[in-house]
Amino acid sequence: MPRAWLCVLLVLLVTAGCGAPSVPRDRITFAVLGGVYLAAGPGAGVEGAMVEDAQALLAKAVADLGRAKDLDFVIVTGDLLARADGLSLDLVKAALEELRVPYLVVLGAHDGPSAAAPAPGPASGPATEAAGYSPAPPCGLSRSAVVWAFQGRGFSGPEGYWSREVLPGLVVVGLDTVQPGRAAGHVDARQLEWLDRTLAARADKAALVVAYHALMPMHPLDEGAAWRHKLVDNAAAVREVLQRHANVLAVLAGNCHFAEGRVAGRVLYLSAPSVAVWPLAYLLVRLTPREAEAVWVALAPDDLARRAQDRLLRTPTYRGVFPAGEDGDTACVRLFGGKKMEVYSLPAIRP
Repeated sequence: MPRAWLCVLLVLLVTAGCGAPSVPRDRITFAVLGGVYLAAGPGAGVEGAMVEDAQALLAKAVADLGRAKDLDFVIVTGDLLARADGLSLDLVKAALEELRVPYLVVLGAHDGPSAAAPAPGPASGPATEAAGYSPAPPCGLSRSAVVWAFQGRGFSGPEGYWSREVLPGLVVVGLDTVQPGRAAGHVDARQLEWLDRTLAARADKAALVVAYHALMPMHPLDEGAAWRHKLVDNAAAVREVLQRHANVLAVLAGNCHFAEGRVAGRVLYLSAPSVAVWPLAYLLVRLTPREAEAVWVALAPDDLARRAQDRLLRTPTYRGVFPAGEDGDTACVRLFGGKKMEVYSLPAIRP
């Protein structure tokens, strides 16, 4: 057994009094898809997103991943839908079912009628259309319908949170951080107790935790008023639970829409880019006994990528938090298009 996994074994034996996680091979590879924003037909818009190209972008991602020879599973971090209606749900489900490996889903803010923006959307007009807005008709698809549509893809029953052993010795825990009618995330007391019990019961297995909202600020702007809604509002309480369990390796989040990583305590926190917001990409993560490598993979041809970047730079929620002028444009592009590849040393973050 490699020395790094022996370190994990000793920690778990001391803290849990039971066996160690059993990883089936020396490398585990998984993809993270988020921010798909698919809508069947015109009439739906999401700020900054290439909704009109979302179906093709998702199909490209599925095709790419279908050719990956060493892929073990796929994590979908929410916001599958730009408009929560039945046909859009059918289309995104059909696309994901083409994956040749298991995939697991958590709910995003747009995956039901409870989506909330930090402020009311602007009036319709050329400027807002350029930023990706368009008026969307009322829709009645509930979050429960999405949960039942993806039964067996993480969900097991009516709850929006779940746990699943995706590989022998590796469990994925999906949280439901979406609050109906509010933009910021939250994990209530009942779910926190469930998380604590679940991680304790799975102490002999390595664990990945997945959430739509971030559990850790991934950029200084996340702690400001403009982007605070991208976080779980009681993130410190959730992290406290995670730190009690030495089997937690990493936490994945999808609401930030840029690739970033940060280590806190024993846990690696990663955020993923969006399929439909520039850079139009998914995240590929490779875990070995010694390190985690996170690479974002672009999906779009150059012309579509240029249009998507232009839309990003016209979007108040993203571009508006940076200073005016070329320096602000550069800072915005650097954040969303940066961290093309990053390597994190696992021995450095395991005790």
